[in-house]
Amino acid sequence: MSDEEKSDKIVFQFDTNNVLAIVGKWFESKMIHYSDEMFSDYYKHVQGKILPGENLNEYLLLRVNELIFKLLGDYHEKKKETYKEVTEEEAELVPQWFLTERYTEIQEMFSSKFFKHTFASVDIEYDSAVKIFGVTLHLEKEIDSSSYEILLNDVRSYLKNRITLLNFNQGKVLGPNILEITFGIDW
Repeated sequence: MSDEEKSDKIVFQFDTNNVLAIVGKWFESKMIHYSDEMFSDYYKHVQGKILPGENLNEYLLLRVNELIFKLLGDYHEKKKETYKEVTEEEAELVPQWFLTERYTEIQEMFSSKFFKHTFASVDIEYDSAVKIFGVTLHLEKEIDSSSYEILLNDVRSYLKNRITLLNFNQGKVLGPNILEITFGIDW
């Protein structure tokens, strides 16, 4: 491969030393005093999740695709008026890989230990007409108005502290232990 061909390729180098440094930074940022055994256990967990096969490369490629879609979407909104003949269809075709990642993201969100509530089930549906995800949450306990507000604040906080292409739209109570939350997508 010539030098010209190499310069057109984006290469991400990630090795054991990088993993060790990141695990150390994670413990430091969480202000956790850890033993060698604990560090080793956490390091092996991360190493097992990202280094075998192409897991990390596939993950990074997916995130780069999402980033480019978002970048182009923002740029297009600013620039489309400067071009004379821009024709846009009313409907957009959201790629299947993009939707699949949002489904996964929502499932991970509500299965995380971040929320004070526990969910008996989480039903997710994508409405292509308005480009929103409707999530029906079946809670194990009844929810009152203050718990409802806490849950919605938790959802907003969860999204705010993540790199995500989901936007919180609204939430509403459908029953004593059933909630519906809608998310838009930002692309």
